[in-house]
Amino acid sequence: MSSPQSLAPDESGSPHRRWPAVPQVPFRVRLPFRPPADVVRIVVVWAAWLVIVCAFQIAVEARLQPARPDDTLAWTPNETGQAIPAATGPGCRPLLADPNMNEHVAFDSEYYISIAVAGYDDPNAQAYVSLDGRTVSLGVPACTAGMDGWTPLNYAFMPAYPISMRPVMAVESVLPLTSDLTEVGRATLAGIIVSAIGGLLAMLALARLMAFLEYRRKPAPAEGDDVEAATGAWGGRHGLRAALYLLVFPTGFYLAQVYTEGLFIGLAFMACALAVEKKIVAAAAFAILAALTRQAGFLLFLPLAWAAVQIFRDGQTRPRGWRIGVPIAAALAPVAAFAAWFVSPLGQNWQTVEREFFSRSFDIPKSIDLWHTAWDSLITGVDKSAAGAYAVYGGGPLPSATTVYITLEFLSLALGIVACIWLLPRMPGVALFGLGVIVLSAGSSYAQGMDRYVLAVPAIFLMLAWFGRRDVFDRAWVLASTLLMGMLVMLFTFGFWVS
Repeated sequence: MSSPQSLAPDESGSPHRRWPAVPQVPFRVRLPFRPPADVVRIVVVWAAWLVIVCAFQIAVEARLQPARPDDTLAWTPNETGQAIPAATGPGCRPLLADPNMNEHVAFDSEYYISIAVAGYDDPNAQAYVSLDGRTVSLGVPACTAGMDGWTPLNYAFMPAYPISMRPVMAVESVLPLTSDLTEVGRATLAGIIVSAIGGLLAMLALARLMAFLEYRRKPAPAEGDDVEAATGAWGGRHGLRAALYLLVFPTGFYLAQVYTEGLFIGLAFMACALAVEKKIVAAAAFAILAALTRQAGFLLFLPLAWAAVQIFRDGQTRPRGWRIGVPIAAALAPVAAFAAWFVSPLGQNWQTVEREFFSRSFDIPKSIDLWHTAWDSLITGVDKSAAGAYAVYGGGPLPSATTVYITLEFLSLALGIVACIWLLPRMPGVALFGLGVIVLSAGSSYAQGMDRYVLAVPAIFLMLAWFGRRDVFDRAWVLASTLLMGMLVMLFTFGFWVS
């Protein structure tokens, strides 16, 4: 009778048992879905960037205390006299005074938090009183007694971003580590999360767009080419470079703050990428959400319309029958979504606040004159706007901070225009969207905030990544851009004006 175990002599000559072989266990566990390596790299870089930016803001706030107030613009000294505004009493700003992650909120963050917490008519956010179309007083209704007829400044901001914060806040309210936060604290954390996820979506979209550009340049790798040089659906190292350039752009830190930039460019860039790939229905879905996040979202009809034209020109994928209306409807979707909001009560109130309080309108001749005044001020070193009704830069000689600020505004404008012109023959619809963003932003005000607005111009990051194949350019740009971002994120952390 045989035994499953046999005896055999060992090296000393003594018999020992020979056990059955133990089956090999594979080291890797097969997952039902394994993301592409290019996507994994982008996600890891994004996660590392998010941790680094948040840690930097905490460290710099603990280490430095800048001289106050910030005199960059005429109105900034009144807003930056103290590190954290008062929570109660006259002149209070309770939504900016909450200590939870306060380094991630400044200026417009107040309104997004307010809408997310209490809606558009929240009395804890700034409002104004108007008489015959003239602003009489500005303040927080909850802190000001004996005055009625407030119009909340919340109405100057569109709904998608603060509404997207609410489900995140609901989850935070039941988690052990976040349930003890104040309501404003949970809203702040939710705003950071939404912005960061939007930033990741924008990175993935840039990678897809970069893959398209690389495929046009080199359709297929030749036999014997380096495998790493081949461009996959996510752009390989070229797509990663474009995504990284977004993160280290001087105002890229807004993707980790309570601001709309992260969500808006995530939706807008993904709509552009899907339009380029002629996935026009999915692109329209992202475009509709973008149009409800920021005013410039309606301009996404440009890449969608270009994709529709290409579909009609393509004999192999030309729609037939009732499907012929799908590309047309998709192209018009962001315009229709913005128009529906514009005529709604929210849109009507938005028009009122823009007209009565901010005095903003799309006026190209007026904006050209204001930008010309800013240029004259920069060249002469004296505030030339002081000759008008309002000294934009405080009047008199320009402070050095204002000189740096205006210089960055013009550099951002020039970079955006050059990048869109460069992209125009390569990716016309996306380039036209970027030009539309620039014209809408520059044509609605003077030189203020352009370095933040151009974040929504995908051509910038695609052009930089294109030239970034050269190692010298890549290192030089990353160094310069990161240093500038470090300066700007530090200013934002202390509540100083950035854009």
